[in-house]
Parts: sequence; structure tokens; C-alpha cells
Amino acid sequence: MTRRRIIIVWVMLFLVAALIFMPLRLIIGGQGVSARKVEGIIWDGSIRDLRVGQLRVGDVNARLHALPLLLGRAKVSLSRGDAPFAPGIYGSFTRGFGGLSVDVLKASLPVNAIFAPLPAETLEVQDFSVRFAGDRCVEASGTVRLSLGNMIPGLDLSNGLLGKPRCDRGQLLLVLTSQSAMEHFNIRLSADGDYTATVFLEGEREDQKAVLYMAGFRTVANGYQMVRKGRF
Repeated sequence: MTRRRIIIVWVMLFLVAALIFMPLRLIIGGQGVSARKVEGIIWDGSIRDLRVGQLRVGDVNARLHALPLLLGRAKVSLSRGDAPFAPGIYGSFTRGFGGLSVDVLKASLPVNAIFAPLPAETLEVQDFSVRFAGDRCVEASGTVRLSLGNMIPGLDLSNGLLGKPRCDRGQLLLVLTSQSAMEHFNIRLSADGDYTATVFLEGEREDQKAVLYMAGFRTVANGYQMVRKGRF
């Protein structure tokens, strides 16, 4: 074997070893993603206090999938078993040329900091999937439940608001409704993280009118409404 071939073989072995033992911290971060601590390698690591924008995901295990890399996509699976004060998380996130997706995600996530002053507390997703091609939502499925804070006397939403995600005008749209179908919480989300959240309460609600105004609701046709715009 010539000297040149020996050098090429050693370089290839070095690159393979560098890929196999690449620290997970090198691919976590940027574009609104942050963490307090990242340990392990890309195939088997852990992330402490993972945050996506203002969304607190918490502590999770993470691993990169090898096969999608051959197709030009980076797919990372996240998981966390159920524990006290930390519900389980299962699902994956994929980024490729011209798009990103969330695949079959199960999670319970605190959203009060994101939607304040709206009374949103926790967003629970089950078998949740969404795919963006470029900046357009092209496919969405699963189940979403939103729990609200008890900020309005006489308004019992302990069972939360339930709905299914769908794509609408290129954005992800969550249309969530209470059991009585009198309370609605709609969330419209763009690929860049901008959102518009709207709470609508049907009916005259004369006995709650003063409290609703103090909370930030305004009178609209057939009920009361509060709108919040922001960014994840």
C-alpha cells in the first residue's frame, strides 16, 4: 500500500470515528433551541432543561437516526419516561432541505409563559404530527388538549379544551373546544414561530361580565373574546 493510500485510509477512519463519537452538544442549539446541559454522543445522549423558544420541554434523552442522514435529513428522537412532576415525552423532529416535521409526538408541555395573559396552562398532544414544506404547513394530525387556569369564577374548564390540528392557509391551526361547546381556544402557528391565539366565550354571561373585562376580554358578536399575538 502506498503512502498516499495509507493517509487516505487513516483520514477516512478518523472521519468515521469523529462521526461515531460526535458529542450531542454539537448539534443541539441555535434557531431558538437551548439547553442547560447536553451530555453523551449524537447516537445516545441526554439533554437537561431543553427549551424551544419560550417552550420548556425539560429533561429528555435524545438520539440521532443514521438512515435519514443518507437522504439529507436530520432526524432526532426525544424520549422521557413518566415521573413525578414530569410527564413522559415520546416523538421525533426532522429537518431536511426545504422543510421540517414533528412526528408522532406525545407530550405534556407548560405554555402559560408563552400565552400570558391568556389563561392557558398546559398543552397535551397525543400522536401529534405536523409537516412544513418551506414555510407552509402541508400536513397535520393527532389530538390536542389544552388546560386553562381557573381565573374566571363560575367557569369550569377542568376537562380542558379538545381538538385536532390541521393546516389552514399554510399555517398550523389548532381549533380547541370545551365539552359544552361554549368555549373556544384557537391557535394559529407559522413555521417561523409566530402565533395568534384567540379565546372566545359564547353567550351573554352577565354574571361574569365584570370579571371578564378585568381579565382582558372584550365584547364581540355572540360573546367575549381575547386575542394574543406573539412568538414561541
